[in-house]
Amino acid sequence: MPSPMTDEAFEYLLARAGITLSAAEKAELKGACDGIAAMAERVRKPRGRMAEPALTYGFAEEDL
Repeated sequence: MPSPMTDEAFEYLLARAGITLSAAEKAELKGACDGIAAMAERVRKPRGRMAEPALTYGFAEEDL
């Protein structure tokens, strides 16, 4: 899992984007940013073809 974004980096990104937020909004957004970074790390790993969703299903009569 990636390390959490530092407060300095987060403040820099907000200032660069010209976004002004309250302390509560900053805390909520920073938590979301850390979650998105973790998701992006998981998605960017090489996967085999078994990680792809099934395109067809082979249900037997007893499965229905």
